[in-house]
Amino acid sequence: MKQKITEMSNIFKILSNEVRLCILVNLCGGEEKRVTELQCCSNSSQSFVSQQLSKLRDLGIVSSYKKGVETYYYLKDKNICDIIKKLGLVNNKCNNKEEI
Repeated sequence: MKQKITEMSNIFKILSNEVRLCILVNLCGGEEKRVTELQCCSNSSQSFVSQQLSKLRDLGIVSSYKKGVETYYYLKDKNICDIIKKLGLVNNKCNNKEEI
């Protein structure tokens, strides 16, 4: 039980960052996305979004692959999506900064 509580606490720490939450919400649609596509719902720079993606990758939540010069990110831990859906934040599109 203690391990599960620690795990959930860590997930909520991840989700408490607005940029990381934005990234995860947009990856919950199941599509692979580039950094520039994930920037659209935050006022953050490309380098800051990349840093957050790196943290998420290090934690095993997202993964990536290169196609030419572009890096595509996708959700590796589908359990995160379940939590985001329960929060009512699922959004498959990122058309503007006000969407989530």
